[in-house]
Amino acid sequence: MTTLRWVELVGILAIVAAVLAWAFWPAKPRPEYFAPAPMVRQVDGSVIAARAPASQAPAVKAVLPRGAVVERAARIVAAPAVGASSIEIDTELVRMDNQRRLIVSSPDGTIDTAVDIPVDPPPVPPAPKPWAAGLAYGTDHSVGLWVDRDVGKLVLGAQVTRQQDGKVQTQLRAGVRF
Repeated sequence: MTTLRWVELVGILAIVAAVLAWAFWPAKPRPEYFAPAPMVRQVDGSVIAARAPASQAPAVKAVLPRGAVVERAARIVAAPAVGASSIEIDTELVRMDNQRRLIVSSPDGTIDTAVDIPVDPPPVPPAPKPWAAGLAYGTDHSVGLWVDRDVGKLVLGAQVTRQQDGKVQTQLRAGVRF
C-alpha cells in the first residue's frame, strides 16, 4: 500500500470512530426541573403529590441530626377508612421526566391531599467552557499558538507555529472527548 492509501484509510477510520462516539456517547446529566404541579390521583387510589414552591414549606417539626439538610418536605392529609383506628401512609420519592415526584398511598384510608415541596434543590452545574487556547513550544525551539473548541463530543483545534528557520507551520486537529 502506498502512503496515500494509508492516509486515506486512517482518515476514514477516524471519521467512522468520531461518528460512532458521537452517536453512542452518554448524555450529560440535566438538573432537576422544579415546577409547580397539581396532585394526580392514580387508579389504585395512590396519588402523585402536588408540587409547591419552597416558600410554602412547613416548619420542620422533627429534630434533625447534626449536619442534616432538608431537601424535601411533605404535608399529607388522609381520611381513615371505615373501622380503621390508625392510618398508615406510604411515600415513595421517584424520578420521572427529569424530576423527582412523591407518590403517597395508604392501605388504611384515602389520601385527601399531598403536597411535595422541594426545599433545597440540587445545585445547577456550571456552564461548560468550550474554548481553550495556549502557547506551544517544540523541542526544536519552535514557538506557536493554538486554539481548541469543543463541539459536542468532538474537539476541533488549530495551531500556528513559527519554526527555528523562520517558516510558519499550520496544523488542524480533530479529536474525540472521552
